[in-house]
Amino acid sequence: CFHAGQYDICLGCFERALLLCDDDTVADIWYNIGQVAIGIGDQNLAYRAFKTAISNDGNHAESFTNLGILQVHKGSLQKAKGSFEAAEKLAPHLHEPFYNSALLAQKIGNFQVAYKKVKLALEIFPEHQD
Repeated sequence: CFHAGQYDICLGCFERALLLCDDDTVADIWYNIGQVAIGIGDQNLAYRAFKTAISNDGNHAESFTNLGILQVHKGSLQKAKGSFEAAEKLAPHLHEPFYNSALLAQKIGNFQVAYKKVKLALEIFPEHQD
């Protein structure tokens, strides 16, 4: 329903999922709510959803990564750096935290760190095109 633009149906499905989920899946549901919120342009809802996912599962690296991206957009660069670093430690097999950390390092002029991080991202996922 998300790709069809039926966002009201998506949110209703998530509401039911939250009522039926167990502790092992609640963070994933909040992460997906955050993804839908990004898709509809509601960064505040996305921010709250990723924070909620992390509060339910402090090891949810994908939520840390997306929270970091939102923090960059808000101008909270130190918080974003911390979110990316947390994701990198929690999930060293994911390329996204390293890639976004490289973009942040480039943005603040730390080109040596940017180079190292993008190199790590490409080692994990050599087909990455950005």
